[in-house]
Amino acid sequence: MNRSLRINIAAGAIGMFWLVVPLGAPLPLLMQSVAASATQLGILSAVWQIATLAQIPAAFIAESMPQRKPLWAVTSILHRILWATPAALPLLFPHNRELWPVVLIFALGLSNILANLGTASWLSWMADIVPPESAGRFWSIRQVILSISMIIATALYGWILDSFGNTDTPFRGFQWVFLLCSLTGVLDIVLHCFVTEPAHKRPAVSIPWKTRFAKPFENRGFTILTTALAAWIGAQAFLGYTIGVPGFFSMVHLRETFGASYSQASLIFITACLGAVLFTPWLGRWIDKAGAQNVLIRLVFLGPISMAPWCFIQPGSVQLGPFTCPSAVLWISLAALFQGPIYTGTLLCQYRLIQVYTRPEGRTMAMALHSSIVGLGGAIAAVGAGFLKDLIPPESLTRLPGHFYSFDLLVLLHAMLAYGAVFPLTRALQNEPPPES
Repeated sequence: MNRSLRINIAAGAIGMFWLVVPLGAPLPLLMQSVAASATQLGILSAVWQIATLAQIPAAFIAESMPQRKPLWAVTSILHRILWATPAALPLLFPHNRELWPVVLIFALGLSNILANLGTASWLSWMADIVPPESAGRFWSIRQVILSISMIIATALYGWILDSFGNTDTPFRGFQWVFLLCSLTGVLDIVLHCFVTEPAHKRPAVSIPWKTRFAKPFENRGFTILTTALAAWIGAQAFLGYTIGVPGFFSMVHLRETFGASYSQASLIFITACLGAVLFTPWLGRWIDKAGAQNVLIRLVFLGPISMAPWCFIQPGSVQLGPFTCPSAVLWISLAALFQGPIYTGTLLCQYRLIQVYTRPEGRTMAMALHSSIVGLGGAIAAVGAGFLKDLIPPESLTRLPGHFYSFDLLVLLHAMLAYGAVFPLTRALQNEPPPES
């Protein structure tokens, strides 16, 4: 089992060379380069979340099979292959650039659906092999190694995009980035196939589907947890953040408003990962000692506070030795050192709590329902954020005292949702006992 956990971490480290593309700067900056509107950017972000609904039919299939791994492997490999689509766009549609945003939304949306056909199987598989008494420690160690890998991948991709940005074929950098992203993503899945899968407890086939749907919600703690995390992921989706690292709207805001280069925008992502590397081991021990519920309450309270610097940054540049960069990049990079561990910590709490509030029997279906509802919360917020950015002309805000941007409004909405919904729900969760095994 220990060997399987080590393989899991090694595969995940390789997989970060895929993950930083959709989560970090490359994907939103790609959409900007093909002249996608903020609404289209919001739709793409929403598709990522809506695709989680595919986990429900996939859970029915997985629970009827003796093993979860085959379904997960096939759908995940196809999902990663589709991330090479941007590399093929100039070859497929050389004279129809107006189609590129639509093709990207379709191809990457299909990819996300395929990914979610295996997500619930992977989550229940991991819940079965990770020892509950040391779950916080395992996920924290794994997150440290994955964060280091994300830093390396982010720096590499930033260098590639900047190196090709001034040539006669500026899209070439995106082609190389997305090709590498797809190849490493597939390698992650292939290596992960060597992780041992314990026999999973399957529900009796005679149980009606309605009963299987309702069973996880019989535990009030599961319902509260799912609702709280749906609101929490929605709050992050307002800003384009995922697991504590900036992307989508935040990356585009830095580039459009403050003139950040690809590498400078990537610096925010890197410092968020660095913060996770520095503080996540301590978070893992804290979760094992104090309980994931207690830790989650405190992290949700701190999250919006760490986002406050977005509302105070102003245009201008700063000299750092031989380098000059927008001052906004410097201040948000410093804030990201705290944002990374805070929001990554909430993810670690989620991993632990869904293990706590689900039974081994029917766990795959419970994971699917949880992820689908959480993803739906993120989808609604992402589309709403894109709509608001298109609805409010930037020039209407710059006439206000100081420098106020449409992104600042999204920061305020993030705080309102966090303190108005997520924080009270996580406090209510504290008093809910786990289900009986």
